[in-house]
Amino acid sequence: GRTPYAIPVGGSVPLGSLGYVNCAKEIANQAGELDVDFDIIVSATGSGGTYAGLTLGAKLFLPGTVSVGIGVCDDPFESISLDLMRETAALLEADVPVDPADVHIHYHIGPGYAIPSPEGCAAVRRLARAEGVLADPVYTGKALAGFFQLLEQGAFDGDEDILFVHTGGAGALFAVDMV
Repeated sequence: GRTPYAIPVGGSVPLGSLGYVNCAKEIANQAGELDVDFDIIVSATGSGGTYAGLTLGAKLFLPGTVSVGIGVCDDPFESISLDLMRETAALLEADVPVDPADVHIHYHIGPGYAIPSPEGCAAVRRLARAEGVLADPVYTGKALAGFFQLLEQGAFDGDEDILFVHTGGAGALFAVDMV
């Protein structure tokens, strides 16, 4: 007789996206304390909620910062993220315009969702060797590989301050075979 609250994969509903709106607020606060102005924030996009929350949060708390999502599956994140951003803004009662020009998605899927890719595994190893930071090979690792790909392709001019948001998943390192 009760009404359950259905939470889809990744928590990608407006309420779930609020967590990453708050993450953007925290980024803004810490950047202010460190006197850093981020030009670009890059994050993995596997169901849309993280990216939508960060992008809306950037519009609210980091004016001028572009949010780039690295799609790790073939879902239509341009529309998914836009809808989530609009619904989350409505939930916040925030009078902030959200339009398709706010959405920047680069796809780096590999062989499929939740399947490690050689590029993602190489990116995991590269980050671990260079910085001692662990990432999973099927989500953050693929996003990191997509970010490295954008860097190598010259998608950024080299003068930007870029933040890559590591959303976790290191436990998956022990659940899959690294290719």
